[in-house]
Amino acid sequence: MRLLPKVDSALRRARILPGTSNAARPVATRIERRDCQGRLLAALQALAGPDCAVEEASQRPWCSATFIGAQHRILLRLSGAHASERAAALEAMLPEADIALAHHIVVDLVVDQVSAQAAGHAHIALAVLTIEDW
Repeated sequence: MRLLPKVDSALRRARILPGTSNAARPVATRIERRDCQGRLLAALQALAGPDCAVEEASQRPWCSATFIGAQHRILLRLSGAHASERAAALEAMLPEADIALAHHIVVDLVVDQVSAQAAGHAHIALAVLTIEDW
């Protein structure tokens, strides 16, 4: 036979039993952060056209009071006979380009440096800020 603790009659009338908790249930956790660097690199290569390669790419987490995202540093290499002309055209077009990424928004894209080389190559250094789109 199980003995129940003595319960005050006032608590019994209110249907509040000792030992029960009204603890909040945990809310569904936020989905795991998605990495958009691969999609960003593919979109930039598509905009740059053929003979574009990613030489370096890095990212680091970034957040503000209201947004979560990442800062990306990217170095693209353009090859071909007209690499320097394509690099100049990309430099003018990229800051205003609308780059669509699933679950992310490209907030800021800055061309840090464009350097043309004599051997038919040009390098473009980019700084990109992306935020998660919930």
